[in-house]
Amino acid sequence: MFSQRIQNVDTSALRRVLSLVSGGEAISFAGGVPSAELFPMEELRELVAEASENPLAFQYGSALGLRELRDEIARYMERWGVRTSANEIMVTHGSQQGIDTVARAFVNQGDVVIVEAPTYFVALNTFQIYEPAFQQVPLDGEGIDVERLEDLLRRLKAEGKTVKLLYTVPTFQNPAGVTMSEERRKALAELAEAYDFLIVEDNPYGELRYRGKAVKAVRAFAPDRTVYLGSFSKVFVPGFRIAWLNAPEELMERLEVAKQTADVCTNSFGQYVTLLFMKKGLLERQIERLREAYGPKMEAMLEALEEFMPENVEWTEPEGGMFVWLRTGKNTDELLEEAVKRGVAYVPGSAFYALDPRRDEMRLNFTFEQIDRIREGVKLLAGLLS
Repeated sequence: MFSQRIQNVDTSALRRVLSLVSGGEAISFAGGVPSAELFPMEELRELVAEASENPLAFQYGSALGLRELRDEIARYMERWGVRTSANEIMVTHGSQQGIDTVARAFVNQGDVVIVEAPTYFVALNTFQIYEPAFQQVPLDGEGIDVERLEDLLRRLKAEGKTVKLLYTVPTFQNPAGVTMSEERRKALAELAEAYDFLIVEDNPYGELRYRGKAVKAVRAFAPDRTVYLGSFSKVFVPGFRIAWLNAPEELMERLEVAKQTADVCTNSFGQYVTLLFMKKGLLERQIERLREAYGPKMEAMLEALEEFMPENVEWTEPEGGMFVWLRTGKNTDELLEEAVKRGVAYVPGSAFYALDPRRDEMRLNFTFEQIDRIREGVKLLAGLLS
């Protein structure tokens, strides 16, 4: 009854985590969601009332999105070193739709798609719909290993295979939390040019920096070969599902077709509210509020890991974002149910691999829980891993 493409998509790991956590009191490190208590509710009430006075906020709109919002986003992109215009921007229903739009527009069955190992598992699920041939490249503390990537590209070329695109989360990567260095961003741009492939740069977490200095977007180094995906879900509110795609203008016509055939247009009301939020200078204030709230949570998790974890457990040291990645030496798929029974949940690392999944890793989120529960949850996990 079902299409083969749907049957090929495996979301069992996510469903398992959600079923174990739902309705319980477990300390949850499993989600990748912002803290609802930090939503700017007072400002939202005023903005919603103001937007409601405009009948166009309730009307169909362009598939590309509200022009005024695209103008604001184009100016906003300058902070990442990207010079662009509204003509190169499409407003999407979350960055997830951006991933789907790119895949719909570019990926044929059997096309080579390179991903990081590990990488965002919902992106993997989305690409799987279009039946690509996945290849993966490992990460280290500076992001994707560009030397290993170049080796892979050489091998594929020698085999007569062409790479269609590479998907990366270069800043505070999901799930590993690491950030690609500027040197590697430049190297990735050079490889995309030399081997003629498209980079899909997913950056939902870039504003959530608590340590170190900001780095330019990959698109700043490869403007003609990068589709950039941005989102307001992590820095404003996720419920409006307002995000954007920024791509070279010559690609936009086909990308617009890919989106238009999926949903006609993005939520108009959410676009108007987001536009007001940006124009009134409230986005900067909200970003600072989130940094002040999430930064101590990250530090609390890292300190608890140092204090409680056994010596054989390793973890990443992110400078921002939402996640810490652990390598434990134990099968985290098998341990999950016992962890939830003890009162703490995580996402097993095997879900984040396109090929040859490791079974000894886990992703921990630190933005959702309070600091005392973060410490208690890490202590519970440490007891399980000892």
